Amino acid sequence: MTTGEAAVLWQQILAAIAAKVSPGSYDTWFLPLQVSQIDHLTLKITFPNEAFQGLFCEHYRDLLLQVADQVAGTEMKIGFSVRAPGAEHVVAGACHASAEPLPVVRASELKTPECRQSWLIEHLWSHQAVGIIGGSPKSGKTWLALEIAVSVASGSPCLGTFAVSSPGPVLLYAAEDSASALRDRVQTLAQVHGVDFQELDLHIIMIDTLRLDRPDHQDRLEATLQVYKPMLLILDPLVRVHAIDENIAGQVAALLGYLRSLQRKTGAAIALIHHVRKNASAAAGAGNSLRGSGDLYAWVDSFLYLRSHQDKRLLSAEHRSAPAFGPVALELVQSGVTGPYLKIASSGSHSSTPTENGLTSRIVQLLATAPEPLTIENLRSHLQVRNQRVVEAVRELTIQGRVQRLARGFTLPISNTLPI
Repeated sequence: MTTGEAAVLWQQILAAIAAKVSPGSYDTWFLPLQVSQIDHLTLKITFPNEAFQGLFCEHYRDLLLQVADQVAGTEMKIGFSVRAPGAEHVVAGACHASAEPLPVVRASELKTPECRQSWLIEHLWSHQAVGIIGGSPKSGKTWLALEIAVSVASGSPCLGTFAVSSPGPVLLYAAEDSASALRDRVQTLAQVHGVDFQELDLHIIMIDTLRLDRPDHQDRLEATLQVYKPMLLILDPLVRVHAIDENIAGQVAALLGYLRSLQRKTGAAIALIHHVRKNASAAAGAGNSLRGSGDLYAWVDSFLYLRSHQDKRLLSAEHRSAPAFGPVALELVQSGVTGPYLKIASSGSHSSTPTENGLTSRIVQLLATAPEPLTIENLRSHLQVRNQRVVEAVRELTIQGRVQRLARGFTLPISNTLPI
């Protein structure tokens, strides 16, 4: 078999594989493969390193064997090896020079940011952040997303409290709301914010199916952002914009990598609406309770978490480059001729939140008098309450900055002067 015929056979194998796996999996696991020998009977593959070989063989070896046999029309013998450091790249029998080094610059030569704005919405969403609005079903995620959308598009304070530092156009894809229901919700919020609904700079993506694991849909979304130049893109919900398995880290990483790249190309902040797992444990923490791969939580710059508590919704915020905030109690209300909308609950409400009840005060008092840090088990033993209640209360206090975690347990920050 000539070099040209070998190259054609390998490309046919790759094309057949590309039709069977997601674009992210193909780019991650098959493009780096190097072929040192190929004919109708033998295929020898060289991997970049041993770790890559181990993972590939665990997940894709059988697929490669099956496809190679089908394309070649006979059973092929496949050999695997690891490329030695500094060795030349060998593809389909042809030698190529060593790879060109990656571009590198000195830190002081990095471009100075054109905009030093820290917040898109003060305390809630960082400037140009990618992130997630998470929570259980019916916790108010879409209501909050629309409140954020109207606030950014109009420049009015979010929830009547949090200043919008970078107002501008907003793009929204709402896969689970009808057009008429969406219009009613947004029009209500425009009235609540006191802005002209007709002039509101909020634009809805009108497509029945958006699949961001498909290159053609990725290209169309990027082209749309280049036209409208939004400050914020909202995708509601994440599960409706792909067909990957959210529990497979490689597939999730490819999708999130695309969204991170899209944010950097366009400068738009990106918010995904996503569910937490059913019966998620409070001990796991809000971010680790998100459904699917742990890459989702690792990816976020800003993370808003909604959970129900009695007749209220508690909103907490975490950020990669800013202090955590909350929780804040929200309620869904309807006033006058307007429809329902979220607002911050009045302080005189009869319903208490975990940060207002006696348990958190007792924990702070106990830590204040303890000679050394206390573990969750120590706290539970002193307080004589269920472990889950202690875990939840300590987590809320940690988010607020009223408690800090050390290797030996929990204690009060040295500078903690907040009232109990």
